Amino acid sequence: MAEGIDDILNLINQLNKHLEGYYVIGGSWVLYFYRFKYPHFKYPLRTLDIDFVFSLYVRNKRVGFDLRKILESLGFYPEVTGTVTGYSYTTFKGENVDIEFIIEEPAGWKDKTLMINNLNIDATPLPFVGDLLEDIIYVEVKGIKIPLPSPERFHVHKWIIAQRRQNNLKKQNDLIQGLELLKICNSGELTRIIKGLRGKRKKLYEKSRAEINDLEVY
Repeated sequence: MAEGIDDILNLINQLNKHLEGYYVIGGSWVLYFYRFKYPHFKYPLRTLDIDFVFSLYVRNKRVGFDLRKILESLGFYPEVTGTVTGYSYTTFKGENVDIEFIIEEPAGWKDKTLMINNLNIDATPLPFVGDLLEDIIYVEVKGIKIPLPSPERFHVHKWIIAQRRQNNLKKQNDLIQGLELLKICNSGELTRIIKGLRGKRKKLYEKSRAEINDLEVY
């Protein structure tokens, strides 16, 4: 089992008490957790950094807890990271794993960070991540429910964001991961989601689908 998973499970257990339905795990950890629902799917975990993806509606939810204090009580401490573009965001550093928060990008939002005041944290707003909360599935690990985007949603998301990557290696990783996810996608559900794509989402997805055969590793 992945190093640092007990720390993550402790945090998820706390979040589920207050925010179930308002967040999912993001990034490569999704692929790791799929093995608990799809035992034949074994994708290696290449990073110990984990993303938590919040619905934009979480900002308006009345909650009675301070997420920053909970993180610190679990051994995660905030570290403000500056970037070459001049903005900063908070990473919560743990002994074995680091945590970052992502949120749906509000319409017309231009800033690179967004305060979630009711949780006392900041998050990075990104386009299209709200799609990951459309069809949440749960896997159980050590008695704790882990919220994940469905494989179908995650596949489509991977191929959409691949076309927005500036780093070619990251782009190829997204394309490959999206391809791997097809192994556990329900074909009928996937077809339904793809048919529902419109505008920019549709164009980006179709471009990835056209490029996938050009990857040298295949």
